[in-house]
Amino acid sequence: MNTGLHVESDLASRKASMREVLHLAAPIILSMMSMSVLGMVDTLFMRWVGPAAQAAVGIAAPSSFALTAFFLGILSGLTTFVSQYFGAKRHGEIGQMLWHSLYIAIALSILAILIIIPLIRPLLVCMQTNPDILDDTVGYIRVRIASVPWVFVGFALLSYLRGLGNMKTPAIVSIITIAANLPFTYLFTFGYGPIPAYGAVGAAIGTVISQSIETACYALVVFSRKSSAQFHTRTIPKPKLDTFTNFLKISLPVGFAWGIEQFGWLATNLYIASLPKEASAAHAIVFVFMNFCFMPGLAISISTTTLVGQYIGAKNIASAERSARLSTKLAAGIMIFLSIILFVCRYAIGEMFSDDTTVIQIVANLFCFGIVYQIFDAMGVTISGALRGAGDTRFPMIIMFICMWFVMVPLVFILGNFFEMGIYGAWASMAATISLMGICYFVRFQRGKWKTMTIQ
Repeated sequence: MNTGLHVESDLASRKASMREVLHLAAPIILSMMSMSVLGMVDTLFMRWVGPAAQAAVGIAAPSSFALTAFFLGILSGLTTFVSQYFGAKRHGEIGQMLWHSLYIAIALSILAILIIIPLIRPLLVCMQTNPDILDDTVGYIRVRIASVPWVFVGFALLSYLRGLGNMKTPAIVSIITIAANLPFTYLFTFGYGPIPAYGAVGAAIGTVISQSIETACYALVVFSRKSSAQFHTRTIPKPKLDTFTNFLKISLPVGFAWGIEQFGWLATNLYIASLPKEASAAHAIVFVFMNFCFMPGLAISISTTTLVGQYIGAKNIASAERSARLSTKLAAGIMIFLSIILFVCRYAIGEMFSDDTTVIQIVANLFCFGIVYQIFDAMGVTISGALRGAGDTRFPMIIMFICMWFVMVPLVFILGNFFEMGIYGAWASMAATISLMGICYFVRFQRGKWKTMTIQ
């Protein structure tokens, strides 16, 4: 399998470079930005369904991810093990760890379905979700949660590929996924022939079908004869308690961090869902585009996890640190550039997604908040990726908990309700929290404790 890097024997002596970061990050940037188009398509299609459906999808899509973030975070820990094992030339253990992550993926998917689906409507009602969007929001989330078995398996396979440095396959698969998503989403949203128009729920059905195709594509690569010859992916090992323990020791804090973060965003989104539908619709539009800006930073963070993990596995700490610093500079430059473009085009974007003048004005105003925190967001996401590659997962979890639940969520309700700032209070809280997290992660990285951490 082509890992997208130089031969691994080079890792112990190679000096990290910006070219290497770009070589690894470019396919991920393409993949992540392509996948973000899926959210834009759903939001754009809802324009012709109505503002209520647009608001519902804007709340339901990120809420669906929030409800599964803990489980996905656990599975993402596979990247740390695969990257470090690859750098250390421990090929025989890579396939074993992959299969143990797949065992965990199946168990987590069953747990997620049993726990989450019954709680969706009560949770949304408890958070006083606008009745105009309640049914569509519940229906969308239920469809997405029901699909988690193949979503979790697909994410584990993706994390495996990322650990090897194979970023080209996910980029190609993302294009295939988008190509499948467009017709299926249109078909089930607006209906055709015997298929009725499902509206907002149809967008979820289209997404689920495309995700099943995505997982199938990853499986074809991971379990190919060539891959199995090198990493023993076709050899199914017996479950071992010590392997599960080792995996969860590193991965559970990542899962908790993702869950803590996304439930913080969920609380914020549910507060926004209680606001007038114009504010909710504007939030949905802006959030999609800010996520689009975030995708390059997240892509570079993923490549940083791989590079840092592989260099640490090869005992090349200097290049691990250099990769992290170069990646942070690259992420900051890209995200600031994209944010400036969105700021300049903020009214045009609002007009493209809505005919409502109130929605358009709120969209333009919210973009002003978004560009403020992008440099801190770039720093935070990239440095957290470097820490994860080194196996430093507990500290980021603690920082995430403090920032999300002692800063952002309280501020959202204080500024939004007590000071009656509404949607603007929510976005001011988001900007302050993301900036604080970026600073905390940078300080942790600078202190260098991650350099001495090891995984088994």
